[in-house]
Amino acid sequence: MTGFAATLRIGITSENEKTIVSYTNPAYWGNAYFRNDFDKVSSYYTTLSKHLESAMKASGSFVGKQFGSKKGLSVKELRKYHYMLGMPYFDDTVELGSFSNHNAAVAKIDLSIKKGIPNVKMVYKVSIPGGELTLYGFALSGENGESKFMPIIDTNKPKHTAFLPYEVLVIGNKVQILHGRYRIALSFPDLTMGTFTKIMSTPGNIEGLLKQVAQ
Repeated sequence: MTGFAATLRIGITSENEKTIVSYTNPAYWGNAYFRNDFDKVSSYYTTLSKHLESAMKASGSFVGKQFGSKKGLSVKELRKYHYMLGMPYFDDTVELGSFSNHNAAVAKIDLSIKKGIPNVKMVYKVSIPGGELTLYGFALSGENGESKFMPIIDTNKPKHTAFLPYEVLVIGNKVQILHGRYRIALSFPDLTMGTFTKIMSTPGNIEGLLKQVAQ
């Protein structure tokens, strides 16, 4: 499951005639995905954060400001995160498909990408050494894609452009995604229940779009 942590996302957004570069907070996502094992890899995250800051400072005016939640979440909350009672946790994943082995699963996804998938476009693919783990990132278009749900949930500034793309992880012979009600809530922890009711169909829409890669 920690294969979901194999990438960090960087967003480039045009706001008020400026180009804003943002990236997902390494320690935030590391604690959410590695949970109680984060301490074993924390030194790598510290080093990575320093590299990212150096790269940002070299490319423009570096602000270094965290954003996305007024109060934030504690380490304890992140490692056991769910939005509220009855909502999914990190390991409550959604299975998109199951194959005879890892190579068959990856081959099927790659073939689907080559043929073309309606409203789904691959952004990246990362094969993780030392295990049967392959992580994909996909952009979602169409009437049920990003243009539908992002304007509802991404209302503040700076924009949460680095929320995207959405990941698909092949673990062994299974193709899985993080549940939308976990992934979206973790990315926008200050969203009210009223806002979530406006995107009730979004987790299912995301699943439906991405299920195409494994069929």
